[in-house]
Amino acid sequence: MAKSTNKLNDIQLRNWVAQRKPVARSDGDGLTFTLSSSGTATWVLRYRLGTRHNGQAVRRELTIGNYPDISLRDARTLAAKHRAAIDAGDDPVIAKQIEKTRFRLDWTIRELVQDYQDKVLVEPHYAATTIEYRKADYEQVVLPHLGSRPASTVTAIDIVEMLVAANRTWTISKRILTSTSMVFDHACGQILIPANPCTGIRLSAIMGPRPQVRQRVMLQEDELRILLPDIDIIGIENALAFRILLATCVRGIELARAKKEHLFLDRRVWWIPDESVKTRKGFLVPIAPTVASWFQMLINLSGESIYLLPARQERRRRNQQGDTHVGATTLWAAFRRAFDRQDIPIRQFTPHDTRSTAKGHLRNMGVSREISEIALNHTLKGMEAIYDVREEIPERRQALAMWAEFLVACETGAPSPQASAPTISNIIQLKKTAGTRV
Repeated sequence: MAKSTNKLNDIQLRNWVAQRKPVARSDGDGLTFTLSSSGTATWVLRYRLGTRHNGQAVRRELTIGNYPDISLRDARTLAAKHRAAIDAGDDPVIAKQIEKTRFRLDWTIRELVQDYQDKVLVEPHYAATTIEYRKADYEQVVLPHLGSRPASTVTAIDIVEMLVAANRTWTISKRILTSTSMVFDHACGQILIPANPCTGIRLSAIMGPRPQVRQRVMLQEDELRILLPDIDIIGIENALAFRILLATCVRGIELARAKKEHLFLDRRVWWIPDESVKTRKGFLVPIAPTVASWFQMLINLSGESIYLLPARQERRRRNQQGDTHVGATTLWAAFRRAFDRQDIPIRQFTPHDTRSTAKGHLRNMGVSREISEIALNHTLKGMEAIYDVREEIPERRQALAMWAEFLVACETGAPSPQASAPTISNIIQLKKTAGTRV
């Protein structure tokens, strides 16, 4: 490359800028001063790089910056550095493009989490409860530890350090790891990073083997006969909610979110919409007459709220900006307080234990496995899931009516009712064989 001749001087540059006429003048060695008709003065380095297969050099133009932000002397210094890089075989134009791309894509974890929440972590793709605990993981753990970090700089070591510092239980740590991995999967999809840094992290290596899963409790008949007669000790609304939860076999959150508009007591049915269901698929719950009376009592107690179980604390209503339902743990908090006071002289149980209790007693009553699974709104598999698409299932109504009658007997001290038939379902399990087409 030829030696620079330094053709320009500061007086010329100031005069050209004052005249505001388009100009393009070389300082030598490819460094050019340009002035547009709008008055923008720019330094450009023109150079040739290598040769193509036809023997012709590739012509390039690199914008160094604007004048007078970059003085004549500084422009010459920068041009000299770029020429040295060119002589070494580098291409400053490509390097600048790569730098711009990296800057544009180098999101912080906070920006990445926000983008993920806006685009992916939304209903109905995810249940409201899932969205709630994922956001809690981000706000309480991920962002405090990694929020300001560029996503491209986070490594597996950073993720492990975050999990250790969070000091959560094994199960919650596993959930936090999953929440974090989902965000970095999103980053991979955005082509912000080449690989997910959570891949390969094993929680067992950090915290040891997963603790044994707690055995579900099935409350026996004698325990139900002790619990139910005095159930009002946890409060009238809580007691009615517990009776309904036990009798309908639904999940606690499905009852907590119940709206009165979805109750059709004249038809003895309760519709649980998609957004309230873990499987994201709404379903119809048949209601026995006694259970319908419990629903009616709650409706009478709910006032003007659209919810069957409206929030009881002003703080919760204020946080939710108006009418809302009770929290998901309200009922179980009432039970914990009662157990702490030793007011309930039976084994302690958890929310899911109402479902295992119902499942066990339904099977003991002779209800088939399939119908007992449907009663709990568990997804069936195979042919049954494909072809049995009924909303109103008579066998389910019969099973829940038997179960409600049994619960009333436990509460009132009456003898246990006789189960109807040993098998309620007429569904036959079909096995798929090789070559079978569905």
